[in-house]
This record gives sequence, structure tokens and C-alpha cells, in this order.
Amino acid sequence: MSSIFSDPFFRRGSTLLGGEEIEKDAAGNPVAGNEVVGQVKAFQDVNPAGAGERYSNRLVYCVAARYTGSTVASAATVAGKAYVFANATPLTTFSALATNTNVAAGKAVGILDEYLKGELRENDIVWLVLKGPTSIQKGSSASVGANTGVEIGASGTAGQAIPVNQGVNIGNSIAGVAVTGAQGDLLRINKTSDLI
Repeated sequence: MSSIFSDPFFRRGSTLLGGEEIEKDAAGNPVAGNEVVGQVKAFQDVNPAGAGERYSNRLVYCVAARYTGSTVASAATVAGKAYVFANATPLTTFSALATNTNVAAGKAVGILDEYLKGELRENDIVWLVLKGPTSIQKGSSASVGANTGVEIGASGTAGQAIPVNQGVNIGNSIAGVAVTGAQGDLLRINKTSDLI
């Protein structure tokens, strides 16, 4: 069996270091979890909390990446937002919200685990969705219906999905296709990617 399907290091909805001390080397670089960052795993399209509700029979491909931004007291405020990776390869760190300019420029973009709860600490490791069904936060004024192409928004809607006809850089900035219409602030999409 391929290692992509083997047991993941930690479940979706949580972080790898979950409250543990984040150790650093003499230069101040985090060392805990270095063997995990950049690893890609495939998950079933299920809610990891409660009874594990299944949404589809598709696989969700995620990469373990280190969050290098400022600590966020409630990860629920950023869960489901799109982030641009700091480097093209390997996909190991992120901190900035993605814009349609990033996507159009071919930068690697992942959607922060929509199930993430609790505190998101600087230098902790989380899952970012690279490909497959996931939920993404939508721009507050965006009206998105099922089977609508979506892209990552610019400036005021960075990290959020908007319909392609509302964007500035259409072309290569398509992030996926809406599976259903928007449900509150989240939109269920099938994220496309050529990273996997």
C-alpha cells in the first residue's frame, strides 16, 4: 500500500503539536515535527468529529504544513481560508492568505483544514487541503450557486472564494467548482490542483 494512504500523523480538526511545547534550536527555528512537514496524506471525505458524517466517496489530499504567522486565539476564524505556501517546493510553511493574483501566478495554494478548532499557535503544524472536496470561506457579498466555478478573491476577500465572474484575474485563478450553494459563510467545493 502506498504511504499516502497509511495512517496520518494526526487527525483533521487538530494540530500536530496540540498544546505541547514547540521546541526550537539555538537559532530559534522550530524543530518539533520537522519530519512531518511536507508529507501528503489522503483522507476520507468525512467529518472527523462526532459520528463522522460522510460527505462523499472522494478522497481529500492534504499536506502537513507549519503555520508561521501570528498565533490565532480561535482557529475557527481562519479555518476554511485559502493560504499561499511560502515556497513552491517542498510545501512546508505558510502564513499569508492567498489572492487570485497568487493563483494566477501559479503559486501553490492550500485550504486550511475546515474542521480546525481551538488555538492555532505560531510554528504548529496543521493540514492544508490541496485537492478534493472541502469547505472554503466565501466572500461576504459573494452569491455562489451549485456547479459554479470559484476563484480565490483579491484584497478584501483574500483567502475566500468568489464566483469567477466577480474576480479580477480570471484565467488561471480558478480554485475549484462549488458542489452545493453557499451554506452560511462556508462553501463546499471540489478543489482542483495539479500539485498531486
